[in-house]
Amino acid sequence: MPTELEPPPPTRKRSGTMHRAWRVVWWFWLFCAVPTAWAEQVADEPMPFGQVVNLVAVREVTSAPPAALLATLRRWGLEVMRVPSPAPSAPANPLLERLPVASADLLRRAEFQDGYEGRLVCRDEHQPQRLDLILIRDNAPTYTLLHEFVHAVVKPVCPAGSEDPVIEVRFNTAWRRLTFFQRRLYDDPYHLLDPRWRRDILSAQTDVAADLYDRIRFGQSQEAIAEKLLQRHITQGSPYFDAARREQGRAYAEAMIDNAIDLFNTLEASRRFVGETVQHLLQTLRQGDVEPAPTDRLTEADVQEVAAACEAVARQMTPTRQALEELKAFQRR
Repeated sequence: MPTELEPPPPTRKRSGTMHRAWRVVWWFWLFCAVPTAWAEQVADEPMPFGQVVNLVAVREVTSAPPAALLATLRRWGLEVMRVPSPAPSAPANPLLERLPVASADLLRRAEFQDGYEGRLVCRDEHQPQRLDLILIRDNAPTYTLLHEFVHAVVKPVCPAGSEDPVIEVRFNTAWRRLTFFQRRLYDDPYHLLDPRWRRDILSAQTDVAADLYDRIRFGQSQEAIAEKLLQRHITQGSPYFDAARREQGRAYAEAMIDNAIDLFNTLEASRRFVGETVQHLLQTLRQGDVEPAPTDRLTEADVQEVAAACEAVARQMTPTRQALEELKAFQRR
């Protein structure tokens, strides 16, 4: 976390020469250091996965009195709409009762599911509202509304022409392919004698690795970052402090990080398995311990090709590995 700069140690003597020198230092500090300190306060703070957060917005919104919260959100470019609960499990939040109700068409376009408490909807050609929009259940705690707000001040979250939805669909498709092929290979490693199986699993690994960083960036990392920032800025004495919801947020953030690590480890395990297994299978073929099927073919050149492909996947994964370490360190602070 950022820490305040320590003031310079006091001067013991204030002789004429020393006093004049100190005045020079004072004026330098006034015109240079103070603007620099102010700039640091308004600057975006770097976050894991190449993101930044507008901490001025976070501080202003989380310190706004409840009566001014919705107006403060709007000043930061956010509209809020209420989503009625189909089967209320908690009393309605009085802060939200005067909000306009989101239409069924808007909920459908925003893919707001029954289990959701809140969702940030970025304005784009599919969501042409004037401002970025938070959809919030009428009985959701205000803490959840603030969680969605933090998503809105993480950059990039709503970039112009964002490809995040495209990346999500592409990643999910590649992930299903990877897990399908890998389960079959764990059951029967001899499939890797067939060039078609090697082609399919290596293709799936490459596609998952290509989008893994971004998928975690706008998914698990943002969820963890939002909860951690709320823990920093909403403490006892705040009108929004909710001990139970705070603990849920902490556990949720840790679960998101664990889930991201699981994604990474699954891909890493698949990469290692394929690379090591084809080496073993080549040795098995040479020793005559297995009778290849008509479609099987595995040569030394094939093994080298697989090794090169697995190494390329490892290189693709390096930025994700580093960002996950940063995310874990951020959560511990």
